[in-house]
Amino acid sequence: MAPARRPSFWPSALFRALRFLYLLWGGLILFSVAAQESLRFPEFLWHFPWAIHALAHPLGRGLLVGLSLTLGLAALIEIWELVDNLLVRFLNDTDRRS
Repeated sequence: MAPARRPSFWPSALFRALRFLYLLWGGLILFSVAAQESLRFPEFLWHFPWAIHALAHPLGRGLLVGLSLTLGLAALIEIWELVDNLLVRFLNDTDRRS
């Protein structure tokens, strides 16, 4: 049985960087919208007034802020893993050359 092949480094690093930017961007946008009370609801949501009331209520905005903080934490973990992979990659390369 052939050994499992590791995915190549650069596509993996690029994917992690894009995921970090997406999580950070989403968290910041959601936090700013919830904190400034500038929520704009899509047209289909107006058919459910209870959903509009739940999201416009302070508790709903608090849940959106909590979700944005969760996205920020996920972005922090993602950048941590990206930097860890970069350091392992470059430090292993320097060890092989010595």
